[in-house]
Amino acid sequence: MKVDSKSILRALEQYGLTKNEAEIYILLLKRLEATAFEIAKDTSIPRTTVYQTIEKLKKQGIITQFRKNNIAYFTPENPGKLLRLLKEKEDVLNSVMPEIQGIMAREMDKPVTKLYVGIEGVKTLFDSILQDLKDQNIKQIYATSQPEMLEYLPKYFPRWLQNREDLGVYTYLILPDEAKNYLDSNDLREVRFLPKNFPFNCAMTIHGKKIAFFAFQKGGIYGVSVESESIADMFKQFFLFTWEMLGR
Repeated sequence: MKVDSKSILRALEQYGLTKNEAEIYILLLKRLEATAFEIAKDTSIPRTTVYQTIEKLKKQGIITQFRKNNIAYFTPENPGKLLRLLKEKEDVLNSVMPEIQGIMAREMDKPVTKLYVGIEGVKTLFDSILQDLKDQNIKQIYATSQPEMLEYLPKYFPRWLQNREDLGVYTYLILPDEAKNYLDSNDLREVRFLPKNFPFNCAMTIHGKKIAFFAFQKGGIYGVSVESESIADMFKQFFLFTWEMLGR
């Protein structure tokens, strides 16, 4: 079988070896053993560079040194050693990958958005909120709502509210003026109402680092989930400002 040295050289460079390291390793695979002088002669790499490169290959465990007739010779490790070394590197990275991804997530805070269309889609979004409250042990949320929610989800929404309160989650809730007969405060919910001249036709829930928006249109309803700590915090500050103003 004809050996394509150029392809092997490119592959070894992609593996992570320098061009000099790859050339010396390939030469040793062909010769099985060689002195530094022989390596320099056959590869045309300066002898000083050969010595430096050999030391790097030895540290990587890819070649070894032995003496014969009081002369230093170098021989390659079995090529399978390259795969074992690669697997060891992969295992090391895998062991800390959750921490690496966590650093990236904290540094970037890249928003993650999802769209939920229709009644079943909105139910899925509400279910995910409830799951977040359980999994993250969230005990406080900030929300705005609309009477239309009961029109679209007459059975599901009251049951969802009860499930939320069963988790002991306290809700700060802002409602439009026309919803005064819709909900009132209780032990796990404080309600404040906007003035008549500030109507709105959407609903919103802020929990942890997520925000869920619900919009009502003729003949339909949809929801949007945004996961971003910085965006959620900004909306929370706007909510709290409005809350304090309404309290006055």
